[in-house]
Amino acid sequence: MERLKFNTTLIILSIVVLTALCTWFIPAGQYDKTNIDGRSVLVEGSYHRIASSPQTPFDVLKAPMKAFERTQTAEIIAFLLIIGGAFMIVEKSQAITIAIKHISTYFSKYKILKTFFIPLSIIMFSLGGATFGMCEEVLIFIPIFMPLALSLGYDSALGMLIPFLGAGAGFASAFMNPFTLGIAQGIAELKMYSGLDLRIVIWVVSTLIAIIFVSLYAQIIAKHPQKSLTYEFDKERAKELHLNTNKNEKFKLSHKLVLIAFCATMILLVIGVLKYEWYITEIAALFFGLGIISAICAKMSVSEATTAFYDGVRGMAEICFLLALATSIVVIAENGHILDTCLHYMASLISHLPSVIASWAAFVLQAVINFFIPSGSGKAVLTMPLLAPLSDLIGITRQTMVLAYQFGDGWTNLCIPTSPVTIAVLGLAKISYQKWLKFVWPLIAVWFLMSFGFLAYATLTHWQ
Repeated sequence: MERLKFNTTLIILSIVVLTALCTWFIPAGQYDKTNIDGRSVLVEGSYHRIASSPQTPFDVLKAPMKAFERTQTAEIIAFLLIIGGAFMIVEKSQAITIAIKHISTYFSKYKILKTFFIPLSIIMFSLGGATFGMCEEVLIFIPIFMPLALSLGYDSALGMLIPFLGAGAGFASAFMNPFTLGIAQGIAELKMYSGLDLRIVIWVVSTLIAIIFVSLYAQIIAKHPQKSLTYEFDKERAKELHLNTNKNEKFKLSHKLVLIAFCATMILLVIGVLKYEWYITEIAALFFGLGIISAICAKMSVSEATTAFYDGVRGMAEICFLLALATSIVVIAENGHILDTCLHYMASLISHLPSVIASWAAFVLQAVINFFIPSGSGKAVLTMPLLAPLSDLIGITRQTMVLAYQFGDGWTNLCIPTSPVTIAVLGLAKISYQKWLKFVWPLIAVWFLMSFGFLAYATLTHWQ
């Protein structure tokens, strides 16, 4: 286990150092910016060179601290600490553990339900990604689905794959996501959520690919349990949850009250996100309240509740530092002023390519930019002011350019080390980044090939 943790840290740290070295060789430059509808966007044709800012070894050492100062990273870290503490209180109450054992028994009795567990769950999360941009929210469901999958005879990795890949498939092929598709279409001067017919087809295909991939993994570990991504971890986890026993403990009143509070929290989460546009701060507050209510319902003493909460907080410490380390890559690139230079040269290259190949290149460009700017809305604001007008000159509709942005923003989110959600998910599942990359690249490759096909179709049919 220690070796796997070391490898993840070493991989990310190596990328930080490599990015710092790039600031010594890639010319520094930037675009002018203007404010449109409250968003700071780049001005087309305004790229110019500026004084180089090569990053020194001391800058590399300062980068993690600078990462903690960034608003988005700090919010996610605080979110994880609170979620970790709240879930530990819920876990100590034993309510979720007992509920999962009863659900497992129910699934065993009606085996047809187990058949539909994977596809229906993935479709549910994919719809969340496609409609309201479910992303950070998957972190809430992973601690629930991991023991649930384990109790159903799968492994805890599958409990991570369902929400993570499900939401990821929907996010990249979104047909109503206001944070990516909505912003990109607005900047490209397209009607909001236009092109819905083809987008729904893309969502169906993308989600189906995720279902097939996860189902194949489930079949493999059923025949060869040792091939599980979390084989060693699950042996200990099964003992902790007492999943090796056939005895179902009875629900006490305290368990029922905790479960009611938990279900009410999930309902409020959906209402808050869809109706009131809640984000990390509001969701964290909601689960902090769940932790307090659960402690009261479970009749925990103040000492027991606070001990459980801080145990959960400590369990998130490693994940939080890995997030800061991953964000250091972005800090180094921005401080070295090389991001705009890379964008300028890549956009210039696209302008000289045939239309279909240009759409593919725009997709790859977005994937490259996504490594440094994993924020979907941030990337839309950065790239679409340049690429939307460029599409008019090279025979690509603006709708197709938006699709290239979606694909480039979405698929690599599931595997890049600079994505805070990816690092947090892998930390929760106890899977090293190295092992994850080896596991997930075939799926990413299939999604890439699918994207090339849809982009070619959209370009040749002049999709509007």
